[in-house]
Amino acid sequence: MEYCLTEPNVNLFILGDIENFGFDNDFQEVWFQTFKDQIAGIVLRYHDNLILYSKDLNMDFQEVKTFLDTLKVRVISGKGMVMERLHPLVADRFSKREMIFCELVDSLKLTEDTGEVMIAGKADAMEIAEVYGQINEFAGLYASEVETRHRQIANRIESKEGVHMLIRRDGRIVSHANSAAETSVSGMIGGILTLPEYRNQGLASRVISALCKNLIQRGKSACLFYDNPEADGLFQRLGFQVTNKWTILAKG
Repeated sequence: MEYCLTEPNVNLFILGDIENFGFDNDFQEVWFQTFKDQIAGIVLRYHDNLILYSKDLNMDFQEVKTFLDTLKVRVISGKGMVMERLHPLVADRFSKREMIFCELVDSLKLTEDTGEVMIAGKADAMEIAEVYGQINEFAGLYASEVETRHRQIANRIESKEGVHMLIRRDGRIVSHANSAAETSVSGMIGGILTLPEYRNQGLASRVISALCKNLIQRGKSACLFYDNPEADGLFQRLGFQVTNKWTILAKG
């Protein structure tokens, strides 16, 4: 934990998953690699997702690759510079998707009108999982099976690992975002979506703003990552600033 806290925001997923689920769950495992009696890197498995981190990039990535071969993994993600070292070793099986990592630095820019936004309950988990499947940009980021997505969303809501917020119109979810891997000081915002026919109405701004305000009220900072150039203006208008790169390696 001390090793990861040197970069707390970029290690939100690792820190949040350990704080929330510890080391004794069947869906989560944590390993560290050593070099000269010092930690060289961290590997965390959450279901079929892996997260890698190495502070000084002195990780033995060939050993990591060999270790990965023993696991059933769908997605590997981590700080851009770390994943640049790993990807050439697994490029035959994993495609690379580079994301922009940013943090909320000016909360005064958040949208004030959040009246339509509701906090989701566990009963909403299946509908959220189904909506994920309607968003082309989510391909490779989330499990392809709706039941797997449902289980992960329901677990997040029930365990309070994160908060899901949404807007309903015409009797269905049309916009959504959630926090994930929350630590005691920060939270990652993900699952940002608006159905195509409801876009350009400011709905995403309202949901994201409501979620950020929820985090701030609980004494936490907000960060997120994205790769859609059209979203750049949205996040800047809401007060986010680019601080790093995040890379996702997806199987297939």
